[in-house]
Amino acid sequence: MAERVHAAARAVTGICALLGLAWLTGCGNTLGASPPHAAPANPKAEAEEGSVELSWDAVTDADNYVILWDDVQDGPRTYENKIKDVEGTSYTHTGLTNFHEYHYRIVAETSGGRGPESTAVSATPGPVPGPVEWTVVTAQDPGHTIYFAPATNATHYRVYFAGLESLLAGRRPNAAFEVADGSPYVRKDVAVTSALYYRVIAMNDTRIGTDGPVAISPSSIISEHTLPIAGVAFGTVDDDDCLDLPTALGGSDTGSCGTYTARVLADVGLGDLIASPRVVSDVRIADVNGDGFDDMFSNTRTRAIIPGSVALLHLNQGDGEFQTSSQVSSLAIAGVGGTILAADFDNDGDVDIFAPYDQTRGDGARNWLLINNGAGQFTDTAAAAGVATNPGGASYVPNGGQAVDFDEDGFVDLLFGSRLLLNNGDGTFRDGSAAAHMPVREDVGLKLIDVDLDGDLDLIHRTDSATRLYRNTNGVFDDGTIVGAEVGSGVGAGLAVCDTNGDGFEDVWFPGNTRAGNAGTPRLLVNVNGSLTNSAVQKGIPSDPDSLVAHVDRLACGDQNNDGMMDVLTRWGEAYRLMRTPGTLTKRIRLRIEGAGGERNQQGRVVRVVPEGQPNRIMTRVVESGSGLRSQNMYDLLFGAPWAGDYDVTVRFATGEVTATVKAGDAKIIFADGRVEDIDPET
Repeated sequence: MAERVHAAARAVTGICALLGLAWLTGCGNTLGASPPHAAPANPKAEAEEGSVELSWDAVTDADNYVILWDDVQDGPRTYENKIKDVEGTSYTHTGLTNFHEYHYRIVAETSGGRGPESTAVSATPGPVPGPVEWTVVTAQDPGHTIYFAPATNATHYRVYFAGLESLLAGRRPNAAFEVADGSPYVRKDVAVTSALYYRVIAMNDTRIGTDGPVAISPSSIISEHTLPIAGVAFGTVDDDDCLDLPTALGGSDTGSCGTYTARVLADVGLGDLIASPRVVSDVRIADVNGDGFDDMFSNTRTRAIIPGSVALLHLNQGDGEFQTSSQVSSLAIAGVGGTILAADFDNDGDVDIFAPYDQTRGDGARNWLLINNGAGQFTDTAAAAGVATNPGGASYVPNGGQAVDFDEDGFVDLLFGSRLLLNNGDGTFRDGSAAAHMPVREDVGLKLIDVDLDGDLDLIHRTDSATRLYRNTNGVFDDGTIVGAEVGSGVGAGLAVCDTNGDGFEDVWFPGNTRAGNAGTPRLLVNVNGSLTNSAVQKGIPSDPDSLVAHVDRLACGDQNNDGMMDVLTRWGEAYRLMRTPGTLTKRIRLRIEGAGGERNQQGRVVRVVPEGQPNRIMTRVVESGSGLRSQNMYDLLFGAPWAGDYDVTVRFATGEVTATVKAGDAKIIFADGRVEDIDPET
């Protein structure tokens, strides 16, 4: 009906014009229609190869639009050419000459005539730069350095920045920008505490590129939590979705995550956890009896000859209380313990425990391989498995460690004390250290990291004063390179690896105490496209002068407030301190790897996530078993997902590979039997 009315109106208007009667009532304002009163607002012209994409805001009651244009190169612009009857608010002008400037005005039209013209816009067709594949930011004090991948056909780059991720959306973000010739680009006067988002978009002359990921600057909100010190470990010991600590529950009375509530240990069956003469070394949080609630196994840092100082297992009763396992206590596991490794070493569906010990002190300490009967009752098989003793010397003292299916044969292996022990699948282990070229070096922290996203696991290794990266090629580590040394290594025990800026690459954290005062702050190495690069970290809590003179050691990573970003927990002074990323990124993937019955018993399994549009970016992670140095990251895996499109997931379970396809923003459980489900936020 409307089309017939408009057609009739155009016919009448044409007759009036033909007869020269436009002055008559109804001629020039056919059927009572009026010309638009407003010009199209926000006209834009984006040049492409041989074309220009035009867009504008809609005008109320407009029937269609007319595009007035010219390609006058010298002299006044005429806009003498017309593209008529454009019904939408965008149009692609094709067949144009590259490097030739085109000028446009947009006019809204009704049957009553045309309205006022828009402001003029211009564009010059030509090559359009390709997308910027990755962007990452490091901090100085002050200053931000923005690293980014080169883009094809780029002549320069726009470095956009804002306080909100949403302001950097679109082809031309609604945010301030600075122009960079290339990477890296330095913004000198930015405080280390500034939490900014960055997005780099390539330019070719005046032509803007079409894509580029958002990056977040490395800054932290530091909070102190005065709790009994017992390990640096994240787990879930109750039925909410907040990460807990050995001596505190995560969350608040309002149900939100982000805080800690100290437990009265004696009231919940944990009084013996830190009771003298015990000095807790490590705490491993894992569900050892398969009831759905995480239990806690802890070792000690006292010599094996100290009476009453033994490893303990606290079984979660499911009601917020624990009960000490008399069966484990009766084993009298004692000594100076290293990182506890929890994984299903015999593939029978329950979580076993490997507890290595320092054997250089002459106190009779040894390693323990505790095989679970499924109900949290354990039998030590270390001697039969060939893992009870370590070679002599400080280089073989087991401090850091990790359980991982390194050769991906379905059986979880042991990495600790300068050795890689491969699981034979029959209850025994063989030494694969020489074949893997394992470094023989005393450690105070080690962990596997796919530093360059090539699909294999490299080794990051910490001594008291140096951090080294050993790159993996076909299962063999190279001779290693010291990383993060150019501004002073700092001393201290501990190591954490996680993606704290959400770019898909894992970063490295370690202590940075001075030798003179034995106090300092955590150190951060940001992963810049496979290269570990120094980045400044805040010096404690500004309101707390003592924070600048406190010793820091041990670190672990977990999404403490469930915002999709990894936070870092450390023992700093006589308290725990949490370094929480103040912003978040929407493009994240969260994966939980479980047994066929929903058990969290897949520690040590290798998981790969690959963007379909960037198949060379193979993000490789290991389900947490205990790692770094006497620490434990959270069980779930977080992957930055800055690349467009779907992501292919592969998990190497005991029985073979399971694959799935996910999208940025997904939170999925992948089961050993191949099922894939959404993560319930209440679990």
